[in-house]
Amino acid sequence: MKQAGGAKINNPESMRTLFEFVEAKERDCWITVNDNVMGGRSKGGFSFKKNKLVFSGATNTDGGGFSSIRIKPTELDLGNADGVVIRYKADGRTYKFDVRMGRSSIAHRIDFNTEKEAKGWREAKIRFVDLTATWRGIRLPKARQGLDKSKIQSLGFMIYDKKDGPFKLQIDWIKAYSKKVE
Repeated sequence: MKQAGGAKINNPESMRTLFEFVEAKERDCWITVNDNVMGGRSKGGFSFKKNKLVFSGATNTDGGGFSSIRIKPTELDLGNADGVVIRYKADGRTYKFDVRMGRSSIAHRIDFNTEKEAKGWREAKIRFVDLTATWRGIRLPKARQGLDKSKIQSLGFMIYDKKDGPFKLQIDWIKAYSKKVE
């Protein structure tokens, strides 16, 4: 699976805010799915602190090893977007970002590494063309399970790095970006 690159986007006109976690509607749409759906023992979830989304808990690889959060399906209007930029702080573990079309159980995802000792907020630029289709962790052929950006209705975060222990990912905002055509 490809890695998302950390980059700064220098063209703010090409970005549109999806989530800043200020309004109640931005907070009420999140759900948690942990490995307990398959008998696992990881604990994780989300909270909001000072207008930041905090995804935290502890993974336990004995019986699963994952925790995830995502938004309930909603219209995101990403048909013209090339990807998203996520402003975050984290703990040095590897997280996954994913999108889903409609109510599909197929996730299109990518890993992004975080830096444990990083000071301040970081940005991860995630291009939709780099996402890999998966179903329950199994990679699917891109030719059969292509991503239709106009049908993206959910996005989320997962930790499944095959490590036990606590995790914490703070999200300041999520923005969609499009390449500006001059």
